[in-house]
Amino acid sequence: MVISFFRHWRSSPTTFTGSELTLPSEESLGSTAVTTPIDTSTLASRQEAQGRPPFSTLRLLFVHLGAAMTLFLATTDATIVSTSLPTIASSLGASQTQYTWVGAAYMLTQTAFQPLYGKLSDLVGRKNILYASMFIFATGSLLCGAAQSITGLILARALAGVGGGGIVSSVWVLTSEIVEPRSRAKWSQALSVTWSCSAIAGPLLGGLFSTGASTTFNWRWAFYLNLPVCVVAWILITLSLRNVSFGPVKSATWRDLALHFDFVGLLLFITGTGCVVVGFGFATDNGWTSPSTLAFIITGPLILVLGGVYEMHTKRDALFPPSAFRNFTVVIILVVTFLHNFAFNSGTFYLALYFQAVNGSTPLHAGIQMLPYSLGSSLASVPAAWLIGYVQTKTGDTAGQKWIIVFGLVVSTVGFGLLSLLDDMTSHSLQTILPLIAGVGIGMLFHAPYQVFAGALDSSTLAVGTSAFFLVRFTGATVGLAVAGSVYGGTLARIMPAGVRRVQDQSASIDWTSLHLIEPLSLRVQVLHAVAVAIKMIWVVCTPFLGVALLISLFVRRFPVEEAISDSKENRCTSSASPSLASEA
Repeated sequence: MVISFFRHWRSSPTTFTGSELTLPSEESLGSTAVTTPIDTSTLASRQEAQGRPPFSTLRLLFVHLGAAMTLFLATTDATIVSTSLPTIASSLGASQTQYTWVGAAYMLTQTAFQPLYGKLSDLVGRKNILYASMFIFATGSLLCGAAQSITGLILARALAGVGGGGIVSSVWVLTSEIVEPRSRAKWSQALSVTWSCSAIAGPLLGGLFSTGASTTFNWRWAFYLNLPVCVVAWILITLSLRNVSFGPVKSATWRDLALHFDFVGLLLFITGTGCVVVGFGFATDNGWTSPSTLAFIITGPLILVLGGVYEMHTKRDALFPPSAFRNFTVVIILVVTFLHNFAFNSGTFYLALYFQAVNGSTPLHAGIQMLPYSLGSSLASVPAAWLIGYVQTKTGDTAGQKWIIVFGLVVSTVGFGLLSLLDDMTSHSLQTILPLIAGVGIGMLFHAPYQVFAGALDSSTLAVGTSAFFLVRFTGATVGLAVAGSVYGGTLARIMPAGVRRVQDQSASIDWTSLHLIEPLSLRVQVLHAVAVAIKMIWVVCTPFLGVALLISLFVRRFPVEEAISDSKENRCTSSASPSLASEA
């Protein structure tokens, strides 16, 4: 049945060039082919204007299945190392700074290349960018699995992040092109489930591949298995979109890219973020007062401020719409988003370390113990979305979104404050309840901020604004991981027992998976307590940041919500090549 289904598609070729769609007309059934140009906004709209039936549900299902598989890989790869990192660090002899960079390298390059992918897809076509991104991601995954040193692994993770950024950007744009506007929300919601699943599956899969004494089936397979999944996803997408050509947008040229893309703004943003990340890494190794640390910590924020000033005055297509800096609500939402992802990513990586290093759990068991945090953060968005919809029907504005943001920040601030109670003597019941509270609070903040952000912006700037929103979101996650690593490493260096500290200084690495084997018992207790206190300090840092986000969120304005405006904004957003979650728009 499937073979005949694919053969049927061959008889109805479709070409999409972004500004003009050429479809075979009825006359083309004869000896002469006649093409009819149509000026509509998406591939699905063009088919409807031609009087042709839209893509069948089965065909859309195959496309979305392949797209979801690639999106799952790209998003899961950011968290899959959270539970396997202690094992990887022990295997490759990673220092504390290198420990952090295994996660940060992927997110930094994923963030850096996303704005550029949108413009490139206009030039070379949506499918070509997606296929190229999948190839880069698969190559990076192969190199990750084959890495023989921690430096090689970090570089391979950076390469995989380049591909991951393209996948995240391309999947939403490509799928929105083939779905009718009235059905787009339904299909986008199906893809959004992938994000929730990745938050849950990442730590579990990382733990699964890192558990056991087998020298063959180990943490490397967490990266190797990306390859066959990429191949299957490529086959599904290729067959599903056979004879459907997403050509370049006719109005887009390489000259326009060179003249109008904001290369300087992107360079300033990424350089500033990179300096902050490197500075916190140097703080772990060299101390906060060393010249190298101070140079990067001071230079990074200055470059970011310079980038903000540049964005307000540049004549190019700015990464951030200039009006965003003059809208108080937009600025508040961007700060809240940054701090939210700062805390979320810190929790994802260092709760996993807590369960393995302090509890002595296996990586798989640690992934299971992470479920209250990851599952809570994923499922909390469901009742939050229902409540937002209910309030919106009553008020006709974003009041529901505002109070979900406020309540979510209240719960997450309290939750991260309670996480500071976790130590080497905490009961198993509290180890379940406290991460659950923090996870529920964090989960309520994944969708509502963007909805307020979209309402605060003018429709003409929503596409570039959406790209800026997700740029800030991913940057918050990257910086959060770097700061958490610095806080943890600095605290541990001060309070670790002297004998263990001398060994650490000589080897530059600690085997986090064997702390429970330390003898004598008195030394083991001291070491486990030191690790627990060092992780506790991360929650102590995150809590006031979330508190600041809570205070400023009270000043968020309410905006009217009209169905027509929302539909217009969704069409603008999903037809742009930004890394947006189409369902949130």
